[in-house]
Amino acid sequence: MTISPEADPDEYLRDCVRIEPLVIEEEFVRLPADLAFWNERYSQCVRTFLMAKLDADECEARLRIVHREMLLATGAKVTESQVDSAVTQDGATRDARIRLIEAEAAKQRLGGIVDAIRTKRDMLISLGAHMRAELQGDPVLRRERADRR
Repeated sequence: MTISPEADPDEYLRDCVRIEPLVIEEEFVRLPADLAFWNERYSQCVRTFLMAKLDADECEARLRIVHREMLLATGAKVTESQVDSAVTQDGATRDARIRLIEAEAAKQRLGGIVDAIRTKRDMLISLGAHMRAELQGDPVLRRERADRR
């Protein structure tokens, strides 16, 4: 029985990366769907990350203008370091950076999941080749092949 990703995402993930040795053929059949599912989730995270990066960059650019004008309004000479400091201390900058950090963390997490699924694929390929090699050495199978010829 396969667990639904909506019902229990953590258990679904464990189910995706686990290899059931008694049902290797089912693992081969299931693997492309698992890989497609997690690749899709990863691409969504990459999009979210890039959008958060764009938002953070735009927020910083807007705030640079606002803070430069506010500092100029005081009549003092304004330096770039003063503008940088004001932008960095602004709550909007912090919020945008937090969203960016959270999006990047989610992207990294899902990248690791996709890597785990790809590792499972590689292991199954290797296991399948090993099993075929073992079966080729089986005298019963060799006799059956010889009888078919």
